Amino acid sequence: MDEPKGRYDLAGRVAIVTGSAQGIGQSIARELARCGAMVVVTDVNVDAGKETSRELGSDSIFVPCDVSDKAQVRALVDAALARYGRLDIMVNNAGINSGPEQRVTVDSYPDELWERIISIDLNGTFWCCKAASSVMRRQKSGVIINISSIAGVVALRLQIAFVAAKAAVIRMTEAMACELGPFGIRVNSVSPGSTLTEGTRTLFYGTKENPNPTAERILSFIPLGRPGWTDEMAHATAFLASDQAAYITGHNLVVDGGWTCGFNRDF
Repeated sequence: MDEPKGRYDLAGRVAIVTGSAQGIGQSIARELARCGAMVVVTDVNVDAGKETSRELGSDSIFVPCDVSDKAQVRALVDAALARYGRLDIMVNNAGINSGPEQRVTVDSYPDELWERIISIDLNGTFWCCKAASSVMRRQKSGVIINISSIAGVVALRLQIAFVAAKAAVIRMTEAMACELGPFGIRVNSVSPGSTLTEGTRTLFYGTKENPNPTAERILSFIPLGRPGWTDEMAHATAFLASDQAAYITGHNLVVDGGWTCGFNRDF
């Protein structure tokens, strides 16, 4: 790989980024690689994950993993150690939410959807933190970054499982920061606001030729008047992974264009 061109120097560090085949996770993997990190790309989307890893070059490998399966998570960390011998940065980005047809009030919320979202967004984050922190304690160093959401900061309607999981991730981040700080491990979270990905484009924004009416309502709540870009979430993550954030732990960095500073949230 060429000399790092990212904003922070992560040369020689090993990072795992879950859910990094596309979207925010892919942008995080790219940014960490630009900063010089060796990146383990992991996702349930094998073809897209392999392509992302190939794009990052010889300092990257792809390992398939369903984070809701703790055995697969342990195998993921073992694969990183087998290839690189250490683990410095764990970014827990893998997650899912409900589709528009599944957004209903709590009294009719499907049990199976609750269990699936909790198993990936919350339990999966826990399994990854547990496996990574075990390695980092032996090293006496490391950084864990959990990707939460503004849904964990403020209540959004009709998304009860996602809201519960992401709020729990933030509190879990704080608890782990307290527990792991004495071992040289920092733990923080990033909470994206509405971010433009292929999924949100389909769900909320549409295209210039076929705009979604929901987009205008969403943007009316955002003081900066636009959705976030995946690279903006990646920049925040790279900062927290870097030595420039060496005295930051237990923090939830909200990257939302100002959405959570008091606007209506009723969609």
